[in-house]
Amino acid sequence: MGSSSIIVYVPPVLFGLVALTFLVLWQQKIVTNWQWGAGFAQTALGFSLSTFPIEPTFDAFTSGMIFIGAAYCYSSAVFEHFQARSYDRERQWFVITYTLLLGYFVFGLQSLRYQLFLTDIGFACLVGMALVSAFSKARRNADRWLVASIGLVFVDTVARAVYFFFHTDGSDNFSDFVDSAYNLAVHVTTITICMAFPFSALVATGVAALERHREAAELDPLTSLFNRRGFEAALGGDGTVEGAVLVCDIDHFKQINDTLGHAAGDAVIAAVADIMRQVSGDDAVTARFGGEEFVVFLPGRKLPEALIAGERVRQTVCEKDWRFFGLTHAVTVSIGIDFVRDGERDPHAAIARADRALYAAKSAGRNRVFEAGNKASATQLASA
Repeated sequence: MGSSSIIVYVPPVLFGLVALTFLVLWQQKIVTNWQWGAGFAQTALGFSLSTFPIEPTFDAFTSGMIFIGAAYCYSSAVFEHFQARSYDRERQWFVITYTLLLGYFVFGLQSLRYQLFLTDIGFACLVGMALVSAFSKARRNADRWLVASIGLVFVDTVARAVYFFFHTDGSDNFSDFVDSAYNLAVHVTTITICMAFPFSALVATGVAALERHREAAELDPLTSLFNRRGFEAALGGDGTVEGAVLVCDIDHFKQINDTLGHAAGDAVIAAVADIMRQVSGDDAVTARFGGEEFVVFLPGRKLPEALIAGERVRQTVCEKDWRFFGLTHAVTVSIGIDFVRDGERDPHAAIARADRALYAAKSAGRNRVFEAGNKASATQLASA
């Protein structure tokens, strides 16, 4: 393969552009880690070294280290993207072992075939670790495409290593690498097959960034519950909604802020939010509507079930040991409850009725659960 062939310039240019894109996205905090950009930059550098060689032995050792570094960065980026265990210590020992073997094959055996085989297998091992970890965690379509493209890179690398090491009799001289069939094969498969990897990585990280932005817009940062916008989005609003609603407010919350400060008040809000999340159930849509007010939608629940859930929230909050938060008295909540009536297509009317019931509970002395119509729950009546 002559160095003037246009094909040798394609991989370093494309990978260089992808690396630059990732590094800009990382700098703008759109992408959460720098490893994608570093991995693609090293890949571009490795291909550039085969296009513009310096000295055969130097090129062989340096390119091996560059490509194993790229594989390490790729695997790190994949582990972080899928929030999987990163196996840092195991991978670091793997790279150390690889480096020692690479030095022996290049400076000791002075074997091009062994150097290429080692680098391909080392690259495949690191990428394969990421592939195994990501395989069961891909939920979005973009992530599935990313996993598929990683699989293509893995298969291409292993197949090339096995074919050229066991089934060909290529030159073992480092100076023959640039014009070798192996180098041509690397460029061709990279352009035709493996180029799916950087672009699927761009798409997957872009989709993840959009989801993080959406979640940030729909979640309350203090409690990780939905905010009003997230509550509306979770309900959907594309059909008839059936269920009950709880509107909850922390009693005398202003006194907590005034006596202990806003940090203590925030801690109390977060603790009450955790209780509501745990007590309401996995199917509940729980939101912080602002300040110390919470709204819970219980899909498919009838009023008696909602009253039981509300009473469990009230009791759990009241019985919690709040001394850890610096409080000398119990924290209590007042709760208003209602259900979505026939013909209502969303819970807003029920929320309004439950809100009125909440204020009735506060007027009646707080630490109570009232249903719409200003009636106390059966449990409250029994304990009155």
